[in-house]
Order: sequence, then structure tokens, then C-alpha cells
Amino acid sequence: MSALVKYELIEHATFSQALSRLESTVKRGLAGESLILPIFGPTRVGKSELVKTVMADNVPKVVDGIRRMPIVRVVTPVNPTRRSLPIALLEGLGSPRYNRSSSEELTRMACELIKITGTRVLVFDEMQHFAERGSRTAAREAADWLKVLGEEMGLTLVLTGLPLANEVLIRNEQLRDRAEAVFEFRPYNWNHEGEQLEFRRALLSLTEAFSDAGWVIPDATDLDYARRVYAACLGRIGMLVKLLHAVEHLATNQRITEQTLVRAYAEAINTRFLEFNPFEGNPPVESLLGQGFARMLTEAHMSVPRSVAKGVAS
Repeated sequence: MSALVKYELIEHATFSQALSRLESTVKRGLAGESLILPIFGPTRVGKSELVKTVMADNVPKVVDGIRRMPIVRVVTPVNPTRRSLPIALLEGLGSPRYNRSSSEELTRMACELIKITGTRVLVFDEMQHFAERGSRTAAREAADWLKVLGEEMGLTLVLTGLPLANEVLIRNEQLRDRAEAVFEFRPYNWNHEGEQLEFRRALLSLTEAFSDAGWVIPDATDLDYARRVYAACLGRIGMLVKLLHAVEHLATNQRITEQTLVRAYAEAINTRFLEFNPFEGNPPVESLLGQGFARMLTEAHMSVPRSVAKGVAS
């Protein structure tokens, strides 16, 4: 059995904050409120685990022969339109039989099915698709469709995706004004004392999984080792888990060596935010960590903290 199996979900500080916000919104939605909560962040920070957690707490149930689905996850189409969105919603509701119906008919079918299933919360994932492809007019119309759906059906909408999804709110002020403040699911910044400590706590928790399974492992409390690991994932816990999964499969005799880490980074991490393998040579200095962190945030369309930007510039 994998040493990391039961440690996949590390409830680190940012995850716990996001989960608390999401669970509160879902609770209010299930009680009848109509809300819109956007949760945006780069890949591998834990957004999918958030959704899985609340979905697992509200699984579908068959009541009097009818499948009740309090929460439904909808994968936003690559090209969201007033037609493709209700199709995706119908698929999420388990009824993809839409044939050649018009967008209005599809919406009506979806609304009727929502009433039958008793759905109160819709999670629209991959919201960045609104900003990535297609015309701005079509994206605005699709966003209007979302807003109207929530209002007319009295639903709570949870919008998740990459930070680029913020453009959906910028382009559609009515949707923006209806929505709650965006929860930015940010990676941990090594150059912030509190965030560095939180990252190191997560590393320690994952390391305990190996230790409990009898592995010989590096000391997670060692600052130089923690700095190398941070450089490999740049504060994204999902990337940390990915790195350690690679280590687990590459190691021999349950022993993690420096060479194991060098190879795991080379084979499993392909971000190129750093121009070197952090497990080779001397531990990376703070300025290099800041440069990699800034590149990652810029690619993700997220703001770079002033302290990091200043360090990179100097």
C-alpha cells in the first residue's frame, strides 16, 4: 500500500480556510439561500480536493424512488455558451439525453430536473474556460445565463478554476456584484515567515507517512532540506504530494536518498520555473525561491507580493 494514501488530503492553513468558507456557503445554500462563491487559484493547490470533500459530505440519496442530489458538480465546457452550459449541467445531473433541443429547451429540461433532484448547490469547475476561448460576447451571454439560473432557481453557485477566471467577473459586472468576494487559493510564499512555517508543517505531515511505514527519510525539520523541497514545488501542496509520490516509486528498499530526490524532481516536476534541480548542489537561496515563485504566480495570472517583487528586482 502507498505510504501516502491516507495523507493525500493535508488540511494545511489555506485549505482549511477555503474549506470553512465553502462549507459555510454550501450550508447556507442547502438551507435555501442563493449565493455565488468564486474560488480561484493555480493548479495543484487543492481546489479539486475542496470540491471532493463537500461532495463526499453530501452524496446523492434515493428517496421514494427518486435520486436526490443536493450538490452537483458541472465541468464548464471548453467553449461555454448558452447551449453548451445547460448540456454540461444535464450531464452533471445524470441526464445527457438532449438530442437536437434548442438552448431554451435544454435550460428548461435542466431546471425541471433540478426540481426533481432537489439540487440546491451547483459547482461549476474549470471556470477559466470562459476567458480562454471564444468571443467575449458569447462568454458574457454564458455568464448571464449562470446569473439568471441562480436567481430564477434560487440556487447557490460555487465557481472554481484558475485565476484567469477572474475575467468572467470583470467582464460581467452583474455577475460580479451578485458574487461574494473571491477566495484566492494562493500557494505558500517561502519569504513570508508564517507561510513558510505552514508549508514546513505540511511537509512534516507528509514525511510522517513515510516514517510510519518504516521508511528511511531525510529530516523534514532540517531547514536546508525544506528549502530544497519548497523550491521543487514553490508552495503548492499538490506539487509536493506529486514529488513525494515520484520519490516513493523511485526509491529502493524504502530509503529516500539525495539521488532519489534528484531523479524524482527531474522526472516528475516539469514546470521550469527554476533553471536548476534544487536537490543538486547547494541549497537555493531566498532570492532564487522568490524568482521561481514570482514566475509561477505570473503564469497563473496572480499578483506577486510586493516583498517578493522587490527581492526579485534587487
